[in-house]
Amino acid sequence: MKKFFKIFGGIILVLILLLALLPYFFKDQILNRVKVEMDKAVDAKIEIADVSLSMFRNFPKLFVEIQGISVVGKGEFENDTLAYVGSLYTAVDLGSAISGKQLNVGAIVLAKTKVNALVHESGKANWDIAKASGEEKVVKEEQGEASDFKIIFEEVRVEDFKLEYHDATLKANLLLDDLDLNLNGDFSAKETNLNINSTATGITFDFEGIKYLNNANLGLEADLGADLENMIFTLKGNKLTLNDLEFGMTGNFAMLEDAYKMDLKLDAKKTDFKSLLSMVPEVFLKDVKGLETSGNLVLNAFVKGEYRDDHMPAFGAKLKVADANIKYPDLPETINNIKIDAEVNHPGGDLDALVADVNAFHFEVANNPIDAEMHIKTPMSDPEISGLCKGVIDFAKIRHAIPMDSIKIAGIVTSDISFNGRLSAIEKEEYEKFMAKGDLKLQNFEFTTPDFPQGVRIISSVLSFTPRFISLNSFNSLIGKSDVQLSGKLENYIPYALKGKTLKGNFNMSSNTFDLNEFMTESETKKVESADTIPMSVVTVPANLDIKFVAAMQKIKFDKMLIKDVKGLIVVKNSVAKLTNLSMNMLKGQMTMNGSYSTKDIKKPNFDFGLDVRDFDIKSTYESLSMVKKIVPIAINCDGKISSDLKLKSQLNEKMSPVMNTLNGLGAFHSRGIIIKDNKAFVALAKALKNDKYKRISVSKFDMNFVITNGNIVVKPFKTKIAGHQATIYGTQSVDGKLDFTMDMKLPKEELGSDVTKFLDKIPGNSTIDKLDVSVKITGTAKDPKVNLDLSKAIKQAKDAALKELKKKSKKELEKKAKDLFKKLF
Repeated sequence: MKKFFKIFGGIILVLILLLALLPYFFKDQILNRVKVEMDKAVDAKIEIADVSLSMFRNFPKLFVEIQGISVVGKGEFENDTLAYVGSLYTAVDLGSAISGKQLNVGAIVLAKTKVNALVHESGKANWDIAKASGEEKVVKEEQGEASDFKIIFEEVRVEDFKLEYHDATLKANLLLDDLDLNLNGDFSAKETNLNINSTATGITFDFEGIKYLNNANLGLEADLGADLENMIFTLKGNKLTLNDLEFGMTGNFAMLEDAYKMDLKLDAKKTDFKSLLSMVPEVFLKDVKGLETSGNLVLNAFVKGEYRDDHMPAFGAKLKVADANIKYPDLPETINNIKIDAEVNHPGGDLDALVADVNAFHFEVANNPIDAEMHIKTPMSDPEISGLCKGVIDFAKIRHAIPMDSIKIAGIVTSDISFNGRLSAIEKEEYEKFMAKGDLKLQNFEFTTPDFPQGVRIISSVLSFTPRFISLNSFNSLIGKSDVQLSGKLENYIPYALKGKTLKGNFNMSSNTFDLNEFMTESETKKVESADTIPMSVVTVPANLDIKFVAAMQKIKFDKMLIKDVKGLIVVKNSVAKLTNLSMNMLKGQMTMNGSYSTKDIKKPNFDFGLDVRDFDIKSTYESLSMVKKIVPIAINCDGKISSDLKLKSQLNEKMSPVMNTLNGLGAFHSRGIIIKDNKAFVALAKALKNDKYKRISVSKFDMNFVITNGNIVVKPFKTKIAGHQATIYGTQSVDGKLDFTMDMKLPKEELGSDVTKFLDKIPGNSTIDKLDVSVKITGTAKDPKVNLDLSKAIKQAKDAALKELKKKSKKELEKKAKDLFKKLF
């Protein structure tokens, strides 16, 4: 018996070891198989950190976990992670798998997942990664009994799910901080009850710069009667909450072969007006919890019918608010007599049958009423719109009803605008078929915030509306201390507002003084005093604008630079800002610009400019313009005037600075004379010549031509005088700032230093040499130049002079000996 227990114990031990080790034998095969199958399905980079298999964690079930799944896009989304799954795990009943009839698993859990969904301006989405399937193969099913193999699971859980959605085409952003979902029931039964419990927190949604949801909460508790065989789900007890709004839902939902069939109704369970205010964006209403409110609401919605690719079900929604009031506890005035009557109806089928009506939107503040209406029909094919906006807003009184915190606002806005007609009438320029009339007036409007302490003051402005255009009859304003006057027209504004068509306009803009320094923050101002440039970011030029500005600005202040008499034409069109004959007086000279700035590819903005510069002060130019420092760093510590003809084009980085290896162009610099002092290159030259005279030198009139290729500058040979001596200069500056310049000069021998002079004194004939040919080689960088003297030409000059002197002496010696010989003979 003792021997039996030893043998039995040994067998159990072996089985335990097999259960522990067996999963690891197949781990690599499973991991590779998962990767292969995923690569077949999607066109993206799939990485899996690990696969865990264990017989002990959920014994007797096999625990299976895939960890660290990342999906990274390709092409334009190459560096964007679409999704990361921290863990996907379940437990498999091996006994059920061995039976061959069913596979029993426990809960299927998706944990610690983050999805980053992106849509570029081109409309391309980063989740469009499914590989094309090609031609489908028709496979004939073999005759016989259908397989009754089943996969049985009890529960699906989603834990710690995060979502970021950014859509550049819609200018929409959605953030979801945490989603948890639990779905359980008997999924093996043909008919069962399913229980859903889900919460989502930190929901933020903004559209076109307006935040409609900020840190909102969503909850769903529902019991579903599920016919899993026919995929029909019936709502039983349920509750849907969105912030303080609570809804009840009834009806059913069915998944057909090529459609979804729905019959659902939704009604607000809470009917107090305050629950609706929890949905008002914080930009419009603050401190909802402290409000005193009255009034009731009716809010319901329905959807009924089939949804297919080309067919919408019937749906609708109604919102009614009557005699509601809002009062902040610390303010004297009340927003009262609030009335809202709005509904959306669609009978089913084509979306063009949708009708949306805001029959009434009314409120009063300090006896100042505001009324608005809006009605829309046939929105898809040819929108028929009508509406009005009428009322008076006295911002000084509104401050007593709505908390403005640190915002200072004053002035009166009066509006009386109405419109009625079809969009096609505007597009066909049949303006007599579209009615739009009225005006919007601003008087003594002032607006100041802590982030914008300079403030805006619109002394007076009148906008008149017609079907054809909005006329800005006057716009007299102060932005900080800067005055701005505008006049002109905006055309095509209705198609722009309704369908995103191109907005056209012509404006005259003028200013006596515009101080850009006012709009730099205090921290930025400090940086400018010690840095080269003001921190900037890419300025986007909208694609659907066609606006012309005729500018006439007398003074523009920017940092330490004063720009005067700015005149010219600026055209904004198709994501390009084009400048035509934009002239200005600056840097003690005059400049005219022609060219363009483009953001057609927002990741690669670029400019293409031609500059005609006349008599710029070199020192002021170097200190004020960062591009000059990059292109001509040797200009540091120079005094004098310079003119230039430049043609430059380059990509720009996210800070609006040129990407130097994309910089191309050509041009010329002209000067009537400059003085260079304490320049590192000439300090090094003075040291090489042992002559302090070259630390401060004058350069006479010169004309220099150069070519820029991918950031590399090639200076063609040009002649000038340096410190009164003839010189020819040429060379290159590489894209990474390395110098390789040569100055061929004729220098008096006494300026070459005592060592060279002592050497020359030993050479016969040196007295006949006035100047020597010297080449000065400048290498290194502008910050650390290396200067070397090439005396090879000077040495050759000395050698030639010595040979000439020796020949001359030899000739005289021969003549003397001949005379002596003749005397002796005769």
